[in-house]
Amino acid sequence: EVSTVQMAEDVLALYATRETLNRPPFDPSFEGKVKEFAKTFAFDPTPDQKKCFEDVENDMVWRSRPMDRLICGDVGFGKTEVAMRALFRAVINGRQAALLAPTGVLAAQHYKNIVKRVGEGTEYGFRVALLRGGMGKNTKKGRELRAAIAAGDVDLVVGTHALLSNGMSFKDLGLLTIDEEQRFGVNQKERLKLICNCVDVLTLSATPIPRTLQMSLSGIRDTSTIRSPPPMRKPTISYVQEYEESLIRDAIERELARGGQCYYVVPRISQLEGAETMLKKIFPKLRVIQAHGRMARGAAEENVAAFAEGNYDVLLATTVIENGVDIPRVNTMIIQNAQAFGMSTLYQLRGRVGRSDLQAYAYFFHKNDFITEQSAQRLRAMADLHELGSGFDVANRDLEIRGAGSLLGTEQSGMAARVGFDLYMRMLKKSMRQLRGLDLPVVPRSNVLLPGREGCIEWVADGHGVNGDSTSGTSYLIPESYIENSRERSSEESLARLAESTQRLVEITNTWRDTYGPIPAELQVCHILFDVVILD
Repeated sequence: EVSTVQMAEDVLALYATRETLNRPPFDPSFEGKVKEFAKTFAFDPTPDQKKCFEDVENDMVWRSRPMDRLICGDVGFGKTEVAMRALFRAVINGRQAALLAPTGVLAAQHYKNIVKRVGEGTEYGFRVALLRGGMGKNTKKGRELRAAIAAGDVDLVVGTHALLSNGMSFKDLGLLTIDEEQRFGVNQKERLKLICNCVDVLTLSATPIPRTLQMSLSGIRDTSTIRSPPPMRKPTISYVQEYEESLIRDAIERELARGGQCYYVVPRISQLEGAETMLKKIFPKLRVIQAHGRMARGAAEENVAAFAEGNYDVLLATTVIENGVDIPRVNTMIIQNAQAFGMSTLYQLRGRVGRSDLQAYAYFFHKNDFITEQSAQRLRAMADLHELGSGFDVANRDLEIRGAGSLLGTEQSGMAARVGFDLYMRMLKKSMRQLRGLDLPVVPRSNVLLPGREGCIEWVADGHGVNGDSTSGTSYLIPESYIENSRERSSEESLARLAESTQRLVEITNTWRDTYGPIPAELQVCHILFDVVILD
């Protein structure tokens, strides 16, 4: 109970702060250009996508409060196009825009797509830059690019964590888009808060971490969900089984027989060599290429690109391929030691396959000796939640398994696990209603008597007021000398008695002042008294 009240207070403090922020909205006269740009999208938008486009337009163009919207859509359901149109709108309005991605592989892919749609070779001619690892502020390239961004010579910058470095400054940042927010740590998010003050923020996520989901469910964040899959898409068939080499052989054989390729993922770089040896033992002629985070600069991206061109049969990788690798020809995913991965990672990895109209397969192989209760629940969830569009459900299940975490602090999981998610959200909503004064407890009527019967608020048992006039109970007496007409006096007393807020009382007394002249001293005392009663 204490925890939910504390969290509700945090929520309301955030609400209040957010509502006070203002910035000039983006110019609606540019929306025609945005609609022209929308026609360059190669697919028909799904109904949910259209709703997202509208939500983002409303936030950016028709509101003065900065946007803070979470687009929650399944892997491959078209979140990137929502971001693309928002970025386009910011730049066409003469502002700078930034896209933050968690890995170099994903940033490079976004950069390539953006250049193809709006870069210098197109009719729009946006100046697009890529800032990634190896371009620190002490390198010549890094210094030059940072200077160009600060001077406003770059319209749109795509980057990894380097965008969050201290030496980074923009000339006029209008929009920050964050892809796969769950991949960023708490400290990076604290840095984001500094950058994002009064800047529009659009967050994309297939499986928001419990805290992000908590914020969207409690209403701190505006959320749009893309649940409708692109046409022709089939759900990926998932198998959760104990590790067995014969099963791996069958899975790879089936994929190669139909001319496809496979991903093979292990949790640690140290396990890559052992996995490659095992694969070569089963398939001596198998063409295997590796990708992991400790390769030479840019090598992982190059290897993924070589695999995408169809030169290899299996991409053996760590979680560097978790986000943004989009190769429709790959439709079998094998995950070794699946018990070692978090829920969002498992879900994101599975989303790398099934990106075409072919049937895709995902194999979650685990070792029973190392399995814990939580990892068993995670794997069970992956088997249960295999339908298209179940990313939000996966995140909800994760919330139940791990708990919600604190909204403003550094804990990413916590209290909800102890009471169950549904009950926790009900408690939180109740605490929020009480704090906002929407759920006031019933209190007994109070009698307040002042000396000399001044400003009398009194309950009289026989229904007669102090001066013998019949009232319905509480007397709030306006002197006859102030309002002579008894009907008017009674009507004004009723208005004052029914005032539901201090502000309303002030409005009533101001009307009296204008109509009947200066307010007598005894009524002023009464006014102050009402203030105290209402505020209390």
